[in-house]
Amino acid sequence: MSLCLRKSLPAEMISRNNFSIWSILKKCIGMELSKIAMPVVFNEPLSFLQRISEYMEHTHLIHKACSLPDSMERMQVVAAFAVSAVASQWERTGKPFNPLLGETFELTREEEGYRLISEQVSHHPPVSAFHVQSLQQEFEFHGSIYPKLKFWGKSVEAEPKGTMTLELLK
Repeated sequence: MSLCLRKSLPAEMISRNNFSIWSILKKCIGMELSKIAMPVVFNEPLSFLQRISEYMEHTHLIHKACSLPDSMERMQVVAAFAVSAVASQWERTGKPFNPLLGETFELTREEEGYRLISEQVSHHPPVSAFHVQSLQQEFEFHGSIYPKLKFWGKSVEAEPKGTMTLELLK
């Protein structure tokens, strides 16, 4: 059975030109962005739990790290995997939807060799947990994320709090 992953959404993104984000945000200076009600057009058509799965876009680096005998080379490849998560966010200004408490997202990518499950484990503060298992028992990747964003007028402060652990099992 062949799997066909889509490269684009079936409908075009709604134009944000008719909305002024600054008129909304200037009233919210110093507030945490998770508490600000934003028009839906500023959201991406996915939830934060789905966005967590984007950490696994470069799974080939974990598989490579598992096959390397030298610990320094393994650490270099794992570091490359750790920073690769930001590659999918380049020039993306949309905010993912906040998941409901207890909401889950599950993804199995047999061709990439992993299974992921994520869950919203706390509503306030918002905390998302995830667990990824290698289908070949090569690695486990798990953690919890507590994103904290504040708007300061001319800048946005993003603090991705949480813990992530990658275990190479072999």
